[in-house]
Amino acid sequence: MEGLGQTLPPYAYPAEPHTRRHGPSGYTDYHSYRPWLEDEFFFRCVYCLKRMVWAPAEVWAVDHLISQAKAQELECEYTNLVLVCPFCNGQKGPNGVPDPCEVAYGKCLRVESDGRVTPFNAPGHRLVKVLGLNHEKQIAERRKQIRILEVLAIHNRGWYEQLMGFPAELPDLRKLNPPNNRRPEGVSESCHAKRQRGELPTIY
Repeated sequence: MEGLGQTLPPYAYPAEPHTRRHGPSGYTDYHSYRPWLEDEFFFRCVYCLKRMVWAPAEVWAVDHLISQAKAQELECEYTNLVLVCPFCNGQKGPNGVPDPCEVAYGKCLRVESDGRVTPFNAPGHRLVKVLGLNHEKQIAERRKQIRILEVLAIHNRGWYEQLMGFPAELPDLRKLNPPNNRRPEGVSESCHAKRQRGELPTIY
């Protein structure tokens, strides 16, 4: 048996609004922003915090905060795009939810140890309702993931770090050439660049 080492809560919403590190623009297909969004939101669903490493076979989506039906001109606007899991993408549909870059989700929601999500205010209640965060399937999945990680933290540190760490393969944003980039300095702060410098944490 290995020692406990450092552990982190698997579902912890940010205490502050997200500040975008990247600013690519000019793509005519919004799916082209996907690798940027994966890095931007640390390979997690921005709505439910599910991690890509937990569901490597699932096809994750690029979601429009303001739907294309309501604002076609924002279809390829990076600041209108977020990374989401298939469940949240299907639940949200064309509905609007608070922008995580304007509202700190950690001040709206808390994930309990039994997998349920507790909303604290009106934005939190809207997120829970629109995204189905307390759907029985979602509660059961979170509860199972929490228990698995608790056991692995004690009995198998390697697997724990794998499930609480970054994907083995990270997009190298330096090799991408968007038509424009309003924040080129963000590339050096990408997860891939930090891993190459030995600065990427083992778990997050």
